[in-house]
Order: sequence, then structure tokens, then C-alpha cells
Amino acid sequence: MRNEEIMQRAIGVLTLMHGGDGEADDLRLALKLLQEDVFSYSVAVPDAATEDVAEFVRLALEQVMARVAAFTAGLTLGFQAVAHAYEEQCEDADVAAVLQQLALRLESQRDDERPA
Repeated sequence: MRNEEIMQRAIGVLTLMHGGDGEADDLRLALKLLQEDVFSYSVAVPDAATEDVAEFVRLALEQVMARVAAFTAGLTLGFQAVAHAYEEQCEDADVAAVLQQLALRLESQRDDERPA
């Protein structure tokens, strides 16, 4: 799978996450397909007698991380496009404040989950 395809899948997930009612099943399906197509990875292990196992593992991880990087790049591009459109349409748009509020909400949720 090419990096562009992985990035398109990430943008598709963002699109489904933003969708209206009744799209939860679509989002679940998209995430399932991502798991199967993007994040599912199998490697044929060569005969250890002829291959340096550490080098083999390094190469396999390099390939997996390239997929993760492409997916992350797709999410980032999607976010940048939406943030830019938001700022263009709303005079008082404050993307940084929205992100800060999200970070604070996540921290609050984490605090709520901690044992007393």
C-alpha cells in the first residue's frame, strides 16, 4: 500500500468522525478496514542460520513505522485543512484554544480514572 493511500484512509477516518448521526457503523467499518489494510502486517521470518535476526527485526520495524508515519501525516494534513477553513470562515476562530481545551479535557478524564 502506497503512503498516499494510507494518508487518504486517515483523512477518510477524520471525515467519518465528523459525520452526523447514523455514521457510527461506517466509522467502525473504516477502523476495521484500517486495522486489516494499514496496521496489519506479517513478515516471513527467514532461516535464522542465514540471517542476522536483529537486522531483520530492524528492517521489519522500519516498514511498520513508515506506515504509521504515513497515517499520522494523513491525519495532520486533514487537521490542517479543517483548521485553515475554520480560521478563514470564523473571524474569532482560535484553533489553539480549541486544542488547549481538548488537552485539558483529556487531563481531567485521566484524573477521574486515577484511583483515590
